[in-house]
Amino acid sequence: MDASMSQQPRTLEDLSAAVCAKVGSGAAFQCLNTRLIIQFGVNLKGIAPAQNTDLALLQRVQDALGRMGIRLGEVRT
Repeated sequence: MDASMSQQPRTLEDLSAAVCAKVGSGAAFQCLNTRLIIQFGVNLKGIAPAQNTDLALLQRVQDALGRMGIRLGEVRT
């Protein structure tokens, strides 16, 4: 496993890359991204600079992804 995938993301850009690596860049990513846009105003395809390093927002987005079944840093068995 890539070492970067085992670390928690520090920015929304890092999170976006990790999600894309986990689910791919196709329809699944777009569906997740649309839900995040609706829920938090976060577009993982075009992250606003002010949002990128907002740690509280990053945590809320990670929590939402977890509720959607996307848990980063887990190894699939």
